[in-house]
Amino acid sequence: MPSESLADIHQNDWIRACRKLGLHVETHRGKGGHVLVKHPRNGMKYTVQSDLHRVINIKILNKLKRWGFTREQIFEALR
Repeated sequence: MPSESLADIHQNDWIRACRKLGLHVETHRGKGGHVLVKHPRNGMKYTVQSDLHRVINIKILNKLKRWGFTREQIFEALR
């Protein structure tokens, strides 16, 4: 994955990154290929879709930033 590019990030990349950041990832609940990500301290939740594109990846990045992670932490976890 190119550094700091949101164009080619797939659901599995986000799953791996969220786990590296210490978030809980539930892959076996829900319908279809959606994945539920939970913040362990405050219980906030976010659903990561299976079909991603740049705009959705920006939304996921912004959600993680609102949860207190820096852009640098997120991109490091995506590597």
